[in-house]
Amino acid sequence: MVIKYSRPIERIEKQEGIPKLDLSILKKKSSAKTPAGLILSYAKEFKKKENLEMTILFQELYKKIIAMETSEKVVLKSWKGKSSIQIIEEPSYFIVVTFQKQDQDSLPREVKREIPKLEVNKIIKTISELNKGEKISTRDIGELAYKKNWDDIFSDRFLHTNLNLILRLLDYYEITRYRGKYTTVIKKVKEIQEVL
Repeated sequence: MVIKYSRPIERIEKQEGIPKLDLSILKKKSSAKTPAGLILSYAKEFKKKENLEMTILFQELYKKIIAMETSEKVVLKSWKGKSSIQIIEEPSYFIVVTFQKQDQDSLPREVKREIPKLEVNKIIKTISELNKGEKISTRDIGELAYKKNWDDIFSDRFLHTNLNLILRLLDYYEITRYRGKYTTVIKKVKEIQEVL
């Protein structure tokens, strides 16, 4: 009779609340670049060493980390204030009222800017020249109207804001539809007085 050495088999009784080994987790590729990957690599090492208790411990830690990574809620404080534009018409200019924050921590404040009707008519004329029945880029409108490179217009806070407000004003009067980078002509006019 030949007696071969055999190693004792480790058995875990099924008990309520005690986790079981989840082989589907241990088959995943692990990367030590993330906390979950590091924990998974430890679980695999303990499985190779046949240390079932430590394998299950790291497996459960891995599950907790994955749950935290996928269910963590981030609450960002944002301003949900007035985003509308108010237009006040005067005989030779508009007063455009908007609400702005100087920085993310300050309260919104009312900002009024006077825009001459001549300036609005200049932009209307520019849009008419560029209108081919398609979207017109704000860049093209600015460069043609102000005879400057777009980077110079964009970096000039006053000029860029003025152009933006005029395009919003034209959208307000439903002459154009202005959506950030593009303007589409809705109604062809030669000057602003035609719609007032």
